[in-house]
Amino acid sequence: MTRTLSALAIAAAVATTGASMATAMDMEFNMLTGAVFNELKSRGLPTDNIDQLSLSQIAIIKGIVDGDDSEGTKTNRIQAILERDG
Repeated sequence: MTRTLSALAIAAAVATTGASMATAMDMEFNMLTGAVFNELKSRGLPTDNIDQLSLSQIAIIKGIVDGDDSEGTKTNRIQAILERDG
C-alpha cells in the first residue's frame, strides 16, 4: 500500500513538472552522449560527428560497450555504426 501511494505521489509530481522532466531528459541525453564520446575517444574512433548521431545510435553504441563481446568485436561494431552515419 505504501508503495502504491508513493508511486502515485511521484506520478503526480512528474505530471505537474513537465518542464523539469524535459530538463532531466536533456541531462540524461548529455550524460549518455558524454559516456559514448569518452568511449569512442578511448578506442581511437572519431568523435567529430558525435552530435550527428541519433539517440538510437548512441544507445546502441552504449549497449555494445556494455555487452559481452570481445573488445575488437565491440570496436568493429561501433565503427560500422559511425561509418553508416558518415
